[in-house]
Amino acid sequence: MERNLKIINNFLDKDFFKKLKTLIIESEFPWFKRKTMVAGTTNNLGYFTHSFYNNHKVTSERYYEFILPILNKLNSKATITARANLAPSVFYKENSCAFHTDQKFNCKIAILYLNTCDGGTEFKIKDKIHFVKSEENKIVIFNSNIEHRGTKSNDVDFRYLINFNYFI
Repeated sequence: MERNLKIINNFLDKDFFKKLKTLIIESEFPWFKRKTMVAGTTNNLGYFTHSFYNNHKVTSERYYEFILPILNKLNSKATITARANLAPSVFYKENSCAFHTDQKFNCKIAILYLNTCDGGTEFKIKDKIHFVKSEENKIVIFNSNIEHRGTKSNDVDFRYLINFNYFI
């Protein structure tokens, strides 16, 4: 695997991960629809998100209990954004969304997968595509200048993850 991607399986303690997954996937968790996965594109019908931290402030009561411990484990010094994403497979018009970067400045990005499926994330590094499969409790950490995109899941109806943008 490309050295620009740090992949850690079983990133969180099993009990903590189970509580986090139950909160986001199995409970009455509040989701908000976004029109598109990548601004300025039309190859999908959008997705659902739940913001934990955005615009320099905590935006969810679950931030301190669930997100802050993960950011501490990532050695985050400052949070830019933290949000859960729910991507329904039927929302994709194609097999993936457009390649993009989350930020226009240098920071770290981490994607924590909450469920296992045949979808995942593709990364474009030096004109090569690297695929990281969505597997529960796996995290992939990378620099914000690496282009990436989510891919459609064909074996589940929904792909769940938490996206972190932060400074170290």
